[in-house]
Amino acid sequence: MLNNIDKNSFDNNGYVIKKNFIKDSYHTDLFYLFYDLGVSTIQRNKIKINYELKKVDDIDFDKDLKELDKILLNILKTDHKLIGELYDTVSYSSCFLKILSDSDIEDYSRSLLGLSKRNTIYSWTHRVRIDPPKDERRTYGWHQEIFYTIPETKFIQTWCPLIRDTTLENGTIEVCEGSHKEGIAKQTWNEINGRATQIIVNEDVVAKYKQKKIPMSKGEVLFFDPHMFHRSGHNSTKDEIRFSLVGMWNDTTNIKFRAPKPEFKSRTISAKEYFDSVQKN
Repeated sequence: MLNNIDKNSFDNNGYVIKKNFIKDSYHTDLFYLFYDLGVSTIQRNKIKINYELKKVDDIDFDKDLKELDKILLNILKTDHKLIGELYDTVSYSSCFLKILSDSDIEDYSRSLLGLSKRNTIYSWTHRVRIDPPKDERRTYGWHQEIFYTIPETKFIQTWCPLIRDTTLENGTIEVCEGSHKEGIAKQTWNEINGRATQIIVNEDVVAKYKQKKIPMSKGEVLFFDPHMFHRSGHNSTKDEIRFSLVGMWNDTTNIKFRAPKPEFKSRTISAKEYFDSVQKN
């Protein structure tokens, strides 16, 4: 599945873009998923809005994308943490899991990792990012993915637009071509109040490489080397959310691979608290 043109691009530039890897139906399903979850989040948390919510069966992907923007921006304005809960809900939904288990994406990731069709690959931190206009709380500077994943393992990184295209205006991904050849670059660990931890490649190292912004259309997937410097652009639109898929595929045959322990923590009461409340009599 990995042809010579793709291999040369990946080896020389650090990335390759594949077209028609995310089916149109996946984008449609994700639109309805986000709309449905957005409406229930507004209703559950009694968020005040000044417009009437349409029922999920009455909306149309091609006509009502701005309605989804409006709903999510209202949630963000009310309580940014609610979007984190929405992230977690989406990542374990059947709709999202269908995308991750798509055979084209799986097989191509295996081929880039040098694996056979029967080797197992492990999903790590696959999420749909929601990047609103002019909000940089989760926007990273130039970084490698090495320290954001399972330590000392072999993996491939993926990124792609979902629901709508990514453009220069809404802050599509940016890469430093050929920077994967740097290996693990010199970088700094930054703890910033109110923002995610940032592990940023030093500016003098970044300056050695050509920086490129990559607008992408729905259906395209960017596969790239975990050592390549990359970052998200700035969403400069007025009211348009950028939706993107981020995540990694790990090689489980690698000698240092050890699956992390999943840790699920209730956002409400614990199992013991629930037991006690039901069984107290």
